[in-house]
Parts: sequence; structure tokens; C-alpha cells
Amino acid sequence: MKNEKKKTPEVEEELAAYEKLRQQVSKTLGELNDRINTESITNAMEKAMEDLKKMGEHSKEVIARTGETLKKDIASSASQIKPKIDQDIEETRQDFNRLQNKGGALWREISTEAEYITKLSLDKGGAFLLNVTRGLSDWTKSLSDKLDTSLSYRTGEVTHGGEFTCTSCEAKIHLKNPGRLPPCPKCSKSDFKRS
Repeated sequence: MKNEKKKTPEVEEELAAYEKLRQQVSKTLGELNDRINTESITNAMEKAMEDLKKMGEHSKEVIARTGETLKKDIASSASQIKPKIDQDIEETRQDFNRLQNKGGALWREISTEAEYITKLSLDKGGAFLLNVTRGLSDWTKSLSDKLDTSLSYRTGEVTHGGEFTCTSCEAKIHLKNPGRLPPCPKCSKSDFKRS
């Protein structure tokens, strides 16, 4: 990798704490299935941070900092993903309605009486993602006063990865794994938004 600096022990500690916290929150949210909401996400974050503190491997400051970073990563990811999932779900509903209309009165009556047919016609993975993003979106709104509402990122911040756009020149950086954001490769500036 070009110009990758050697990671200091402090950076290594923060990345390790972030990864443990991220894994625990991901595991907990994955187990919740359709019960993901503001309260369950908040509880998952708090429990993961408390568990990490009890392990005693990382300082309280590092855990607090990585907790805030993870919250920002979750919020910015949810804000990017939710509109796309909403659009896909709406297209699926429109397709279902078109098929329902082609089926005639009997099909409409059956599907109206058994609303679950509509839900079952949605891809379970898509329905799960919709539920997760809705829960995360609601959670993000509840944190809007506490989080940096612009959800901007700066060079050197730890993130779970993904694609980021430079706010100066709109160049993109893609991090495949958790790590620190480098300066913009095009203009060397340090402010980014998730793209």
C-alpha cells in the first residue's frame, strides 16, 4: 500500500477497541431480528461498551471515543442505505400491486383478507434490511442532538470502512476494512462525508 504509515500503539489500541465494539454490537443487532428499534440499539451499544470496559483491555477514554465513532458510522451508513432500501421495497410493492390487479377480483380479495401475503412476497432479506434501517434511522434521529449532525469525517478518524467523498474536491476513498481515514488522495484535504 502506498504511503501507509506504521500504526502507533495508540492507533492499534483504538482500532482493536473499535473492532471489538463493532463486532459485539453487530452480533447483538443480528440476534434481534425484527425487534430492532431505538431502545434495542441504544441498549446494544451501552452493553457492548460496558462489556469492553469490564474486560479491562482498553482505557475508558478509548472506549468512549470508539463508541462515539461507531455511533457516527452506524448513523451515516443508515442515512445512506435507508433511501435505497425504501425505494426497492416500494418497487416491490408496486410490482405486487400490478400482479394483484392482473389476478382479478378473487386474487385481490384473498390478498386483502390475508395481508401477510404481501409481507411474505417481500424478500426476507430485504424485509430484514428494511427493518434494520428503519430502526437505525429512528435511533439516529433520537441521537441527533448528541451526534455531529453533519456526520462529517476527518482524516485520522477511525471508521468501520466504506466509501467516503472529499468535501473539497469530491474524490472518493474506499476503505475495505476498519481503519483511519487518510488525507484525500487528490487534494490532500481532510474533510469527508460518507457516500
